[in-house]
Amino acid sequence: MTPDQLIALLHRHWAQTLAALDAEERAQLLRRVGELGDAVGRGPTRHAAREVGRMLSRLPAQHPVGAALHDAVRYAGQDAGRDLVVDRDRLSDLLGFLSGPPPTAEQILDATRRRLLGAPARGAETALTAVTGAAADDLIRLHHPELGDRYPEFQFLPGTDELRPVVREVNRLLLAGQDPWGTADWWLGGNEWLDGVPADLLDEVPDELILAAARALLEDD
Repeated sequence: MTPDQLIALLHRHWAQTLAALDAEERAQLLRRVGELGDAVGRGPTRHAAREVGRMLSRLPAQHPVGAALHDAVRYAGQDAGRDLVVDRDRLSDLLGFLSGPPPTAEQILDATRRRLLGAPARGAETALTAVTGAAADDLIRLHHPELGDRYPEFQFLPGTDELRPVVREVNRLLLAGQDPWGTADWWLGGNEWLDGVPADLLDEVPDELILAAARALLEDD
């Protein structure tokens, strides 16, 4: 992960990140990001980014930033000798975010919904078969303020408008019709039980394992 990727990750999930930290951790993160800002143009950008990453890697695996940094954060490798370019505007915005007051519950919810709406999705016109034949809990439908109803792409068999059977089963378990945002967050967020993002693991792990992870969530509740 490059410094730019780390900044982008934090910028996208700043509200959830701040909400996951206590006051001392927030102050430490602010100092570390400040060091990253000071390093831009002076050379040790990679080291400063690594220090930020090390701190954030302690976030739980189900946190969107923690999921990306959970096992290890490495900034060395094939790009190690290259000049690093950091998006100064985004870094400046990030410093402003982190120096402000803790996010409210409404801000966190809004940030979560923006993240979920940013995932690949399709409109009703390209999800016709699934939309027409689906029961309320079969299919996640998220309302976009400008684009209307959106259906996250991971739900469909590749190249078709048919629902994946395992997605239908999990959606029913999680009551997607009643809580589409919560169900989408389960699919698109880090999952400690699976050690990954469920939507990304479709076709990579057995369907039974994904179903077991959803059932484990219900058992915990």
